[in-house]
Amino acid sequence: MTETVDIPWIDEPVELAEAVELVARAGQVDEEVVEEITARVDRIERRIDALEDGSSVTCPSCESGEAVYTAGVGAAKLAAGGSLDDSNAAALDRDSHVCLDCHRAFTPTVE
Repeated sequence: MTETVDIPWIDEPVELAEAVELVARAGQVDEEVVEEITARVDRIERRIDALEDGSSVTCPSCESGEAVYTAGVGAAKLAAGGSLDDSNAAALDRDSHVCLDCHRAFTPTVE
């Protein structure tokens, strides 16, 4: 007679050899899911960092990284310089970053 065991996610007892295979497969699937979730979390964290801090972002129009700011900081700098008008305020409201070298607002894409 073959030995059977209970596995929590299966309603009926299964043979020991089959149980070992099922548990091994479940562990492999769990590992793949964890890797996928970890990769997604890493992408989200990079996106959050880029949205919160302009210092690591390069302008897609002029490729400058020296004068890229988040929209709020960019708006403050434009206002302090007397350059904040309705059109660039609308652009800063629409996008998350601004490059003060080429005066373009944009939202960075994070790979």
